[in-house]
Amino acid sequence: QPAPQPAAPLPAASPVAPRVDFRAAAQAAASAAPCSLLDGTFTDQAVSVSGVLRRGGDAQIRRVLADRGVPSSAATLSLQSFDGPYCGALDMLRQIAAPAGAAPRVQIAGTQPLQHADLLRLDVQMPDRASYLYVSYIMKSNEIVHLVPSQPQGAGARVRLGDPRPGFPGWEVDEPYGTDLIVVFASERPLFPQPRPVIESLDDYLAALGTALRDARTQNSAVAARAVVVETVQRR
Repeated sequence: QPAPQPAAPLPAASPVAPRVDFRAAAQAAASAAPCSLLDGTFTDQAVSVSGVLRRGGDAQIRRVLADRGVPSSAATLSLQSFDGPYCGALDMLRQIAAPAGAAPRVQIAGTQPLQHADLLRLDVQMPDRASYLYVSYIMKSNEIVHLVPSQPQGAGARVRLGDPRPGFPGWEVDEPYGTDLIVVFASERPLFPQPRPVIESLDDYLAALGTALRDARTQNSAVAARAVVVETVQRR
């Protein structure tokens, strides 16, 4: 009688890829880059990160996503990078930043970069509640220009800003060129007891804004902000 044959060895089990926690990856990516104002969203298969950040910060975001196992094909980055002294402003805005997709939303009309003599035009979507609209332009010179100091708007209003009209020639692009920052606020109540100077130092403004935001929290008044980079050049 033939001798029994030894049993064939079982094939080794294939390693199981760890499950990606897309929620945690989105949260980590949104806070990965210093000097930024970012929002991370996720599904059960992908991550999206959007917002503004200092130039070069996108490398840190990609590294965090890779370390958490997010394939590059599952990551969408919609980032606007800048060079400029905007870190202090972004640190303060982070506490009231509107989430991704939420109002206020702002879009620069036309093609960027804007060139010399182009007009800066903005399309703003307001929240679903009556709010005061503020629009300010932060420059590399460490100054801020209040384009719209305080303007009441109805719930859900869509606002076009910057179109010329009698007595207002529009906001014309001029030097110095580079990357500046536009900040849009929607506030349930007026932010400041008195109008701010049309142009002021960024440090003075941030001190006043810090006080205004503390007062808003005390009064339980909703405030949301959105930042967008505007890039200007002498000519395209």
